[in-house]
Amino acid sequence: MAKQTEIKFRDRGGFLEGRRGNLTFAIYDDNLWKDPKKKTCSVVVRHKDIESLGFNTAGHRHFMLEGAKEFCQKIAAGEIDPEALLMEFAAEDMAREQAAIRDVTERAKKFHARLDAMGLKYRDLLELEVLAHSLGDMGHNILLGYERGEGWPSGT
Repeated sequence: MAKQTEIKFRDRGGFLEGRRGNLTFAIYDDNLWKDPKKKTCSVVVRHKDIESLGFNTAGHRHFMLEGAKEFCQKIAAGEIDPEALLMEFAAEDMAREQAAIRDVTERAKKFHARLDAMGLKYRDLLELEVLAHSLGDMGHNILLGYERGEGWPSGT
């Protein structure tokens, strides 16, 4: 197999862009607005004619600039299969989502246990929240004053 020529990247004002055949590669600085000392990049790959063949590595793979260029070169050379990479990204997303669901479920169970200890159901809490919001700021402050022992406002 003949050695492919290197993809030439041009600065497009905020990202680098390179082309090879039907593919366009864009390298973005992940930390442009956050921490400029961290020089990690993500890559966006687009196909000229087939939109579904495009993908973005943000949230999945981060590279130093030279690593990002090498990644693009390997895709252009056919050394990395974009479909396999997309399946890998989908599996990572699914695992991340399942972990988030487990975490939130655990917190919901703990909250439910606290409500139960107070003799409340979640629906009761929601009803109380609606009533509390309907009081407005003045009603809120009157109740806080009463709870602090200040009593009800005079003239009521």
